[in-house]
Amino acid sequence: MGILKLRLAQLQTESYAMSTYEGGCLCGKLRFRVAAEAIDTGYCHCRMCQRNTGAPVVAWTTFPAASFSWMAGSPATYLSSPKVRRQFCAECGSYLVFRQEGSTEVSVNTASLDDPASFPPRIHIFTESRIPWFRTDDDLPRHVGYGPLRPAGAD
Repeated sequence: MGILKLRLAQLQTESYAMSTYEGGCLCGKLRFRVAAEAIDTGYCHCRMCQRNTGAPVVAWTTFPAASFSWMAGSPATYLSSPKVRRQFCAECGSYLVFRQEGSTEVSVNTASLDDPASFPPRIHIFTESRIPWFRTDDDLPRHVGYGPLRPAGAD
């Protein structure tokens, strides 16, 4: 009976184990941790993301905001529109986080995660702003604006 109780306790611990993911900026001054599974992942083609990163598209991963925490450093924040805050490293300029006022979610720049390969994109958003010469070779759904996504709590 002792072995059975031990195994049951082990299984319960495994089933309640929380996933954690970490990431940070180029220079290493900012580090973050997310203690939850991803809600969604995708590519954003909006002009603000393009200008913010200097890239034709940004890969992002969304997590519950309550699961996100800074482990090292404090980010600089840029208010890119009345309800949107973009957080980045003031030292090296790495863009890390997108937060929408009132939302219960936070979007992390996927490439800033230590293991970005674990978060393959599942959708394209704001495709009306896609730069014509940029194409991805995938069959992922493409949407104007947020498409079916609406940042939770930001109604």
